[in-house]
Amino acid sequence: MKAYLGKHKLTFSVLLDRDSRVSTLYGVRATPTRFLINRAGKLVAGSIGPRDWDTEAARRLIATLLAPDGKPS
Repeated sequence: MKAYLGKHKLTFSVLLDRDSRVSTLYGVRATPTRFLINRAGKLVAGSIGPRDWDTEAARRLIATLLAPDGKPS
């Protein structure tokens, strides 16, 4: 895992769920599954399956979901 993270220089937290406790808690049924959790620890969105998150539209969506008032800054 460390080699993969180092190679790809990911800038976000990654969870290695060795015993499936977190995937069971969140109801993960497929990979990849992603969750967007705000700074308060609240689950604000989720996505199952491959997605292109490197677009302006995706960045706006994420900014909106994370904004406290639902409006990106």
